[in-house]
Amino acid sequence: MKGLSNLMEETVLHKIDQIWQETDYCKCDKCKMDIAAYALNRLPPRYVQSKEGEMLHKFDASTTQMDVEITAVVCKAIQVVGEDPHKS
Repeated sequence: MKGLSNLMEETVLHKIDQIWQETDYCKCDKCKMDIAAYALNRLPPRYVQSKEGEMLHKFDASTTQMDVEITAVVCKAIQVVGEDPHKS
């Protein structure tokens, strides 16, 4: 659908960039996408179609509870993928 975007994707990718660099795990794009997929499958989507919706999501994602939830899921994803990377 035109005009819809899942802002949880942007939020998760940003969180991965913040946390992942501090680890010793593989930093390839495939691992990054595996981490993102793992996390996004465990977090609720946040679809928006307007600037107002985008602003509301950014405010909601910046609250302590939501940030802790996203951080916990991303940390788990980094650990799972990092300990068993799926290389082709």
